[in-house]
Amino acid sequence: MDKRGPKPKFTDVSCPNKDCKFHGISGKNNIVGNGTYQIKSRSVHKYICRECGRVFNDRTDTFFDNLRKDEFIIKLALKMAIRGMSNEGIADVLEIQPVTVSNWLSRAAKQCDNVNEDLMKDINVSRVEMDELWVIIKKVAPRSKVEDDGAWMWVSFAPESRLIIDFKIGPRKQYVADELIEGTDKRLSDSKPIFVTDGLKFYSEALLKKYGEWMEFPRTGKRGRPKKPRLVSSKNLKYAQVIKNRKGKKLHKVEKKVVFGENIDQKRISTSLLERQNLTFRQDNNRISRKTMGFSKKTKYLFNQMKLYITHFNFCRNHMGLKKEKEDGVFEKKTPAQESGITKKKWSLTELLNYKSTKISTN
Repeated sequence: MDKRGPKPKFTDVSCPNKDCKFHGISGKNNIVGNGTYQIKSRSVHKYICRECGRVFNDRTDTFFDNLRKDEFIIKLALKMAIRGMSNEGIADVLEIQPVTVSNWLSRAAKQCDNVNEDLMKDINVSRVEMDELWVIIKKVAPRSKVEDDGAWMWVSFAPESRLIIDFKIGPRKQYVADELIEGTDKRLSDSKPIFVTDGLKFYSEALLKKYGEWMEFPRTGKRGRPKKPRLVSSKNLKYAQVIKNRKGKKLHKVEKKVVFGENIDQKRISTSLLERQNLTFRQDNNRISRKTMGFSKKTKYLFNQMKLYITHFNFCRNHMGLKKEKEDGVFEKKTPAQESGITKKKWSLTELLNYKSTKISTN
């Protein structure tokens, strides 16, 4: 493309064209302004890449791309959805169609995936708590102490920063525990933390699959078949359980058990902060509250809503457990993402929805 024309000055904007050699790279002096256009809430800048000729705007590759509805209405609908309000209820209040709300939630879930894929990685934590939360989808399913086909929300949680690392929705089966461990590991740094869970047997097997090592036994020369190789814990794996023994419906005894690893402080074997987080889930989110009719009718609806809720919780919401008093007596509030070093400030919902995953600064 001809290099003549206005001088580039948008050094913080990158080209969204995946075939362009400057795709996702800002500060290369290839982006120039191409006018603006007006929407109901504000003006939108248009740009052109002088390298490949791609024309795009501020909303390209964001949640708002190609949406014509007023941004205020959209954000209001999503804030209601974060609190667990039904699609029909949101549509009734805002005088729109329920399918529109459902589409916005699906878009928001994809936007949250982009944010988490870019920012939720190489997280340094010393302890990870994991637990399952019973939820209802469509109808009440019977529960058991070990394994069942009902709906459960599996959560991995960093108690020091109150960061929700990952979550899965599925039955109480081994493969869901495997998926939770796999998803959590992708977001952690190479320094492995202490894992703490309840007494459910699926976690130990999932951790062994991910972090275990195969031990081979030498041949003895004696008659009979040799011992088969066995999967054993690696030296870096530390895992403990908090086992609650009940008599009837009352808690009788709490036992702390070290499953893998050595030199684990007994004070660190706890899931109390995650259990408190489970209470926050139920208080905040009507879709997973107990003894209500606000539960989701399909798994994908709950999954999309929880993606938005958890990403908003991590990036856009100050946590009272992270409030600290500074030297001047003023209390400083932080989000879990700030406390973990992922972001430098509290995000607004607008910043979350406008995040561009292709934007990589080279300044």
